[in-house]
Amino acid sequence: MRHLCVVVSAAVVGSCVGTASAQWTDDPMLNTSVVQSPLDQTVIKLGVGADGASWIGWFDFQPGGIEVRVQRLGSDGSPTLAPAGLLVSDHPQNTFVVDWDLRVDSSGNCMLAFVDIRMGGDFDVYAYLIAPDGTMLWGADGVTVSDNADFEADPRIIQNSDGDYLVVWPRFDSAAGLYMQRISPAGAIGLAPGGVRIVGDGSASPAFVQIEPTFEGDFVASWVRDTTTFFSDRFVDAQRFGSDGAERWAAGGVTVSDATVVPIAHRPQLLEMSGGAVIAWHDTRDGDFDCYVQRLDAAGVNVWPANGVQISTEAGRQQLAPAVAIAPGGDAMVFYRNMDGAQNFQSINVQRIDVGGARALGANGVALTPFDTQFKSPPRAASVGGGVAGIVDRQPVLGNTDGVLEMMRVDTSGALLDASIIGVSTAVSSKGRLSLASSGDGSLISAWTDDRAGNRDVFAQRINADGSLGGAGGCNEADLAEPFGSLDFSDVVAFLTAFGAMDPAADLAPPMGVFDFSDVVAFLGAFGAGCP
Repeated sequence: MRHLCVVVSAAVVGSCVGTASAQWTDDPMLNTSVVQSPLDQTVIKLGVGADGASWIGWFDFQPGGIEVRVQRLGSDGSPTLAPAGLLVSDHPQNTFVVDWDLRVDSSGNCMLAFVDIRMGGDFDVYAYLIAPDGTMLWGADGVTVSDNADFEADPRIIQNSDGDYLVVWPRFDSAAGLYMQRISPAGAIGLAPGGVRIVGDGSASPAFVQIEPTFEGDFVASWVRDTTTFFSDRFVDAQRFGSDGAERWAAGGVTVSDATVVPIAHRPQLLEMSGGAVIAWHDTRDGDFDCYVQRLDAAGVNVWPANGVQISTEAGRQQLAPAVAIAPGGDAMVFYRNMDGAQNFQSINVQRIDVGGARALGANGVALTPFDTQFKSPPRAASVGGGVAGIVDRQPVLGNTDGVLEMMRVDTSGALLDASIIGVSTAVSSKGRLSLASSGDGSLISAWTDDRAGNRDVFAQRINADGSLGGAGGCNEADLAEPFGSLDFSDVVAFLTAFGAMDPAADLAPPMGVFDFSDVVAFLGAFGAGCP
């Protein structure tokens, strides 16, 4: 085998670039590489389809400008598009980028909405629909959602129950408000050019909108009422709209909370539930940070007490960054950062709010991690069989952003569903833009940016319904190239390519992060063991 590796030609090796790390790995030190490049990829988005395939998008920083790219991973984690991802747009971006959105529709297509400056110096809104094979269903330049002289940013996109696509975004400057546009599956605009204003009267600047589809073609939305200045009414509002923008609930929206303003740039979290909504946020109405949650029924009535239910009343503590998911039975479960007054010590806790609005896990919730000085990032949450799951970036050394990703799957009592906390990514590196989504088979997919190779790349990991890592389709860590499920010469070439590029796919043995003969020995051992 060593002789075989020596005689592989450079031409053959070069032809296999991008085949490494081609499916879900069960190794949390390795993870699945989505894209690796000498420059940064960031502001990533994740969407998972009913078939278990996942779409991941990112802003790709290149010498000539910022590009929008996507990659599709099959249910086994294999990339189905080009190794560097599919180029969606290389139209000009500003010197800074703003948030955007990506989802997966009922046919497994990728729908995305973002802004750029292709029509001039101000941001305008564009939407794209991409088939699983990479076909640009709305054309190479997508659909122009809005083109005007005002500042626009942060669009959200969904598919409604009628099959149309809805885009909602904030417009500032001369005609401020939240606007929406409807797009047919064929890419035809369904409302007035530039969209219709659904929130605001032109004086306030609502923003940080979230939208989710409900039945009969409607959707629910939450937003921050006014972001014009530091002194504006940054209260939390919600509304249910028809696909034409008509209000279904109280005119002007439902007040979710006006106890005090939410912090600058805080985005309340929204889930659709039976035609209504569950919304979570944090504010400082009591002088420090606390988390709250509210439920609205299908008529837009606040089911729980006005201004929301406080997640925890633990003395001497403050809470931040709620992440909400729906547990079996319909209760809302919230993961949050639990901190001392100086924010030096912290843990990740979970609370369950029952249908009556009571704190079902006690006044303090359940602590899932030690209360210590290790930084824990804002959690992300998703529903799983038997309970809910939360994932965080834990950074062991104070002041050092290098960390590991850990998942806590809990039942409705707050007890772990697994023997211990799951190490999703144990490679110690600076991580960011953490995402988590449920798959149709009960598994979870997480994606994030990661600087383990020295720049911001994109990695992902599948967490199975039983809490294990990895997925179907491969046999062991030596199975790096198609056809998966067997070991042959293509896997040898893929390993050599990855090893030469210092790709984490070839980092198979301690010391991790170092590419040496021990990795070669580990590969040969796995290759020799064959597939079961």
